[in-house]
Amino acid sequence: MNFRKMAAAGALVIGATGMAQAEGWTVTDFSSLPDRETCMNYAETTIGTYRSRYGADGFTGRSDWTLGGYDLRGEVIDALFICADESGLVAPFLVVYNVDDDSNARETIADRLGDIWDEVVVGNGVPSGSTGGTIGGGGTK
Repeated sequence: MNFRKMAAAGALVIGATGMAQAEGWTVTDFSSLPDRETCMNYAETTIGTYRSRYGADGFTGRSDWTLGGYDLRGEVIDALFICADESGLVAPFLVVYNVDDDSNARETIADRLGDIWDEVVVGNGVPSGSTGGTIGGGGTK
């Protein structure tokens, strides 16, 4: 099969898959932090606190600069904290992804993770324990 035929077949598969499921993304940008270690610790605390509060099973994966919380609502919603180093400051952001068509659930989880992140930042690494509302210093979508 030549390249054009393979590319056309790939496009058809991608197109058909896209029609079968409505996936979505929510991206939240947080205020800069002084170093990657702080960012990664805050991300891990945020995911752990979310799992404790909302009973989300699943698993957490970690690289040098990303932390993923998987299966936050069944197997359809995942979150990824990215601790990107930009000229000596770390610019953290969060991507929440769903593979089904429930954008409201994805947005709710993104908001909850953002609220917990804010608590962790204000608490210098420790969440305050509140379950709702936004506590300053937070992210923007």
